[in-house]
Amino acid sequence: MSEHINTAGNHYDIIIVGGRPAGATLAARLGQAGLRVLLLERAVMPSLPAASSPIIYPATMQLLDEIGADEADYAHNTPRIRRLVSEVREDFRVTFDLPALFGRDYLYAIDRARFDAALWRTAARQPTVTTHDGFSVTDVLRDGKRIVGITGRANGRDTQFTANGVVGADGRFSLVARKAGAASYDEQSDMPTSIYYAYWKQVQPYASGAPIVHSYATGRGYGFGLMDSADGTTCVVIEGRANALELGDAKAHELYLQLLQQHPRVWRRLVGAEQVTEVRGMRNIGNMYRTAGGPGWALVGDALHQKDPIDGQGIYDAVVTAKLLAQALVAWRNGSITWEQALHQYTTAVRAETAPMYAVTMDRVKRELYTEHPAWAYRSWLRWLVTDPEYGRRMVWLLSRGLPAEGWLPRAVFFKALARGAVRDVARRLAHMPEPYALPPLAV
Repeated sequence: MSEHINTAGNHYDIIIVGGRPAGATLAARLGQAGLRVLLLERAVMPSLPAASSPIIYPATMQLLDEIGADEADYAHNTPRIRRLVSEVREDFRVTFDLPALFGRDYLYAIDRARFDAALWRTAARQPTVTTHDGFSVTDVLRDGKRIVGITGRANGRDTQFTANGVVGADGRFSLVARKAGAASYDEQSDMPTSIYYAYWKQVQPYASGAPIVHSYATGRGYGFGLMDSADGTTCVVIEGRANALELGDAKAHELYLQLLQQHPRVWRRLVGAEQVTEVRGMRNIGNMYRTAGGPGWALVGDALHQKDPIDGQGIYDAVVTAKLLAQALVAWRNGSITWEQALHQYTTAVRAETAPMYAVTMDRVKRELYTEHPAWAYRSWLRWLVTDPEYGRRMVWLLSRGLPAEGWLPRAVFFKALARGAVRDVARRLAHMPEPYALPPLAV
């Protein structure tokens, strides 16, 4: 456990509750600006967080460059992935290559324990940032309606710290949000999903053997993702409609293995592989925003905004909201704006940055997990759309943050993709050519 507590000075400019990507990167940015920060984390670092997509795109890495996070540290022994392969039932598959954006043409499926610990160390290197893991925050301190600090426990001792502001970076079930009475809004509770994952070793490589993200859509309300990760491991994920992944009498690891074994396209890569972590996950994942802050408090990361992990944007959302909050807090601490003005600036910036992708994510969940398409659709218009080069280019640029989420797929592009696909099919059949996007037959 790292402990750099100076008990002689228990007052800070900002206390941050939660030391994962949102909290750690916020602390690093505030430290760069000279604010005196206390960063608290309940777990002892390094440790795995709750369920989260391990993908980080170049846009996220660019934000990490700004705080001096070392890519060689947080992505140590992790392969660079330049290709995504998507298989849809037995109907077709399509390959997407990552474009060069923000100085990189690759993504990572990082080891979250390693990644989070590296960002924690990045924050701790700032001279004005004090870090303390293994510290459980139990309550907030108030002066009238204003939150002015926290109480907590570590090593069997109760301690309290005061600050000019307290930030909740403590995830979906944020204690700070609960204690502050943060209201939720823009909730999307009608399409809940669940996710289960574990890490494996000796997974069979896909085709060429190059590192990839391999997804498989079942058309039954759930799908799989296999992502090459650190130290020769592969993260194997199942995500889908909550009602399609009900445990019933089964345990999470039993359901996880049953579903993997039921799908030969996925299971063939795991034959002979070793599962090296327990199955972790989250059920009934919600989608919403919370009020960004109030007198003496603010929220960041998942404590502020939650959405389904289907788009792999969770870590980006954490670090970009940390940047936006840091900008507002530095302006407040410098005396150029009031606390209330800082919260207004922050709320406005967060909505502008995240709301368009939130809408896209909800649309994807509805279309890919909550809509039962007939078999003929997979063999016709869905295949025409997904395999269209312009659609694929736009999808990858969207996920990589190289294309604005709002209006990313104009109606003209959509209908032209369908027309091109239909014409391509007719021409191929007249020429007696094979389907170029057909899945190869499984080995018997």
